[in-house]
Amino acid sequence: MSFRGDGTMASTAKDILNNWETTLMEWNKPLSQMELMIEGTGLEKLISRLSAEMEHKGIRFKPKFYLTDTWGCPNKVPVIGIPFYYANPSLSQIEDRMNGDLEDEHELMMTLRHEAGHAINYAYRLYEEPEWQNVFGRFDEPYRDFFRPSPQSRQFVKHLYQQVGSYAGRIYAQKHPDEDFAETFAVWLTPRSNWRAKYRNWSALKKLKYVDRLIRKIGPKKPLVTDGERINPIENLNLTLLEYYNKSEERYRQRAQGYVDDVLMEIFSTNGKGEKRIPAAGFIDKNRHHLVERISHWTGEKTSSVDALIEKLSDRAKELGLNLSPRRQSRKLIEVTALATTLVMNYTYEGKFTLN
Repeated sequence: MSFRGDGTMASTAKDILNNWETTLMEWNKPLSQMELMIEGTGLEKLISRLSAEMEHKGIRFKPKFYLTDTWGCPNKVPVIGIPFYYANPSLSQIEDRMNGDLEDEHELMMTLRHEAGHAINYAYRLYEEPEWQNVFGRFDEPYRDFFRPSPQSRQFVKHLYQQVGSYAGRIYAQKHPDEDFAETFAVWLTPRSNWRAKYRNWSALKKLKYVDRLIRKIGPKKPLVTDGERINPIENLNLTLLEYYNKSEERYRQRAQGYVDDVLMEIFSTNGKGEKRIPAAGFIDKNRHHLVERISHWTGEKTSSVDALIEKLSDRAKELGLNLSPRRQSRKLIEVTALATTLVMNYTYEGKFTLN
């Protein structure tokens, strides 16, 4: 721990450098520039699990997935959109902090099964079938965001949780015939759901049995529709993270006690031309021992705190793709030393690594 100028204990350097507002500011760039993808993430494993469940049930169709700003399939398009923040742990934490309703792995699988129900409905155009309409209702009924649920109804399965007005519960199937089918499909698909016993003496059992017969019939068949226009794919979303959350950048910038991106970009470049550039992160790492020892000696701050700052500068320089001319190494070392010294002094006396 270090002391503030008023003698009170300050948070550790690593805590300050990575406080909540700092993390948020470091991610505050256009969503399209985040280079997010499903491949290689936990989402890919969950999607593989969903595919295995569908294959086990004899379903030939495999829906496509893409990152966007909310859950859902575009209307009559068998492609599943997944919120972008599930593709990165830091973004997931930000979403949880902002809205407090982040889905865990179990809940994610529930939602994926639900969306797979929409996708298979659209892939085979089931909503056009008279029997489908007889069981679930007309697909072209008005879609209602607000409706009056019947919590005790046994005509609908209970799967996804939703709040409508003052009532909250697993009543999502009551929202629309399309949702009713997707929810029924999800319950039917869920391994070990024991739906025959669980929904015995429920009117919803009729729907589950229909889905069971239907999938046995169409499962091996080639889908009629496999793709279509996506709504708000991540590569087209140019709003920043804070704009997505409708939050003020200035407010979070003032509280970002370890945010160093802007001052680093004043020293180093992102687009040097005409000569072989040196990565700024490598330059900082090369001089790390010198910087830590000198700054710790000058400021009286312990080496662990200074080292945490230098590590932060290096990590952010790498993330930002900063570089420098090999002819300006001596000058840039002076500038980095001066910057880091100032930031350490601010930490010592004010408890934050930012410039006033």
